[in-house]
Amino acid sequence: MKKTTKYMGMALLGTALLACPSCSDTWDEHYNAAEEGGSTAATETLWDLISQNPELSHFKEVAEKATYYRDEDHPQTGYTFKDMLQSPMQLTVWAPKNDAYTEAEWQEWLEWTETRGYTVQQQLMGNCIALWRRVATASGVDTLIMLNGKKIAFDKEKATMYGIPIDEKNIPAANGTMHTMVKALPFSYNLYEYIKDAENATKNKIDSIHKYVVSMDTTYFSESASVEGVPNIDGEPTYVDSVYFNSNELYSSWMLNLRGKGIQKDESEELRSIYLENFFANINVEDSAFVMLLPTNQAFKEAYDKLVPLYNYSSTYIDRTKQNTNVTTITSRNLTLPTRDSEKIGSPVSPEDFSSFNRKMDIITPTVFNLNLQPDANNNKGRWTMEAFMADKAASSPYVINTYGDTLRTDDNWDKTDLFNGTQVKMTNGVGIVADKWNFPKKFYKPDLDIDLESSFFNIKAYEGTDPNNISSKRTLYSIAYNEDSKWWIDSVGKISNNNFMQVSAIQKIQPKYEFRLMGTQQELRETEVMSGKYDIGVIMVPYYFMTSDDSIRLEKGTSCYITSKKDTIKLKCRIEATLNLGIAEGDKEITVKAEKNNDGYIFEGEKVDTIWLFKDYKFDYSYKNLIHCFPTLTIGIKKLSGSYSARNGYVEDNFCFDRIILRSKED
Repeated sequence: MKKTTKYMGMALLGTALLACPSCSDTWDEHYNAAEEGGSTAATETLWDLISQNPELSHFKEVAEKATYYRDEDHPQTGYTFKDMLQSPMQLTVWAPKNDAYTEAEWQEWLEWTETRGYTVQQQLMGNCIALWRRVATASGVDTLIMLNGKKIAFDKEKATMYGIPIDEKNIPAANGTMHTMVKALPFSYNLYEYIKDAENATKNKIDSIHKYVVSMDTTYFSESASVEGVPNIDGEPTYVDSVYFNSNELYSSWMLNLRGKGIQKDESEELRSIYLENFFANINVEDSAFVMLLPTNQAFKEAYDKLVPLYNYSSTYIDRTKQNTNVTTITSRNLTLPTRDSEKIGSPVSPEDFSSFNRKMDIITPTVFNLNLQPDANNNKGRWTMEAFMADKAASSPYVINTYGDTLRTDDNWDKTDLFNGTQVKMTNGVGIVADKWNFPKKFYKPDLDIDLESSFFNIKAYEGTDPNNISSKRTLYSIAYNEDSKWWIDSVGKISNNNFMQVSAIQKIQPKYEFRLMGTQQELRETEVMSGKYDIGVIMVPYYFMTSDDSIRLEKGTSCYITSKKDTIKLKCRIEATLNLGIAEGDKEITVKAEKNNDGYIFEGEKVDTIWLFKDYKFDYSYKNLIHCFPTLTIGIKKLSGSYSARNGYVEDNFCFDRIILRSKED
């Protein structure tokens, strides 16, 4: 997998250029032009100016020892900020004087040059250096991109940086301009940096989310962007300038391809067995406006433990792709976890480890909210300021939507403002909320399932008799558009969803039987799967007289029939049977469970829209959460006429209509 996003912790303008001290001829050619009226008459370098100023002695000492990093994992060996400041590159440095930090703080910076070099670069050296010559003589405010990637306001007229007055300004050098500062230049994290910093994570008790985010980091070597040198003795290429790209699988674009149809895979490997969910947000990008929930270790553990009974996995599942139109093939597959190794998609793990991975993923990935997507009280998006939104905590919004696309609304049991309780931390790309509670509602982490049959019927199989391998071409399934506004009697018999229902019919009196996947349709929440735990399972039946085009139908019953204005009679009743297919193999057969009343069938009187509960308090032993192509199904059929269940008594055996299948989540 080679799709990557370049790490934004370093300025995009400077990363590759600054990392190449060997290309000095290029620097001379590229950077000799001065900007903004600056002079190139000076002969001393920025390093010379710093070395000669005793008030900059501490800064000088750190710069001599601070190695330049291409990224957090790749220091440029033998190249320090001293080398950068005396190179031909045109730079501006806002050099902190000795009094900007205490003696203890300067000593800590020095120690970090040996132990936390990248932190020194990002929070000190890269925080006070920018490309090009920047002088405080003109009017206006420039937004500069510093070497650490931060966007900083430089008020040229007021001569302030980070809002702090410059002490000595516009000191010319042969390779740029220097300003001195008597106060420290503040460093601000973006959300990604805040989470990634291990010491910061420990201090703020967010180690759990830190460990998960760090585990998704990936570094790639870019052969095309690197400068190749002389081949080694074995003829293999060497590089005088190696360029690396850093990314994180929680916001990389390739993660998006794992949803739906665009699964990336090596054809020699099995498909991944898990949807990899991510933020759908680049939380490392500075020019953004995110609100991110940062559960503390306590909050994370409570959520993690709460989800245990819902994420109980089997060691094998049936892969529903291992079948064709006519034959169901039972294929057990090992559970696999994702890996960043492009040569191998996944490796077998235990169900316990699989459960742990999924719980962590589902706790962390829904926590990011893009401010620009949040509606205001008038349902207009893009109107919030960060200050107003955080003060309101979305109380006046009709809903909030995270970057994954989950829409969350206040109801009788939960208030959406609870999501945003915690300590607010201002970031360069938004606000982090360090929270002692993971306040997502039960309807989010164990939702009901509504299977809209219109959008699911492409997953349906029709059976001939009792043989699931014999598919009848004499049976049809229709999606029926329905305008209930034209039916004056609709309020007395019940409405259906989305003005649409399904009709199952058989041409030659063959009892219809169809199989539907139990996976929730994407509505306001992400596509929902059955989880381990209890559900009530029902089918919402629709009276057959909904099929008539006669809007003058009378609600008078004849002999178990309704009568139209044309004196036509419409039979009402049918007997329904159902089988739950668990998608888990026992030997070479799939485990199935028949609904309790299959012998006599579930009677649908056919007088009104009604729910037939096929299973009550049914407990799924295993979860299907986040699995790809592994899900339970429900087979629904109509029983043959016999005895008192006759046409004379108003029963039919070749047609029935229904709206949707529902699974209502129950407390265990």
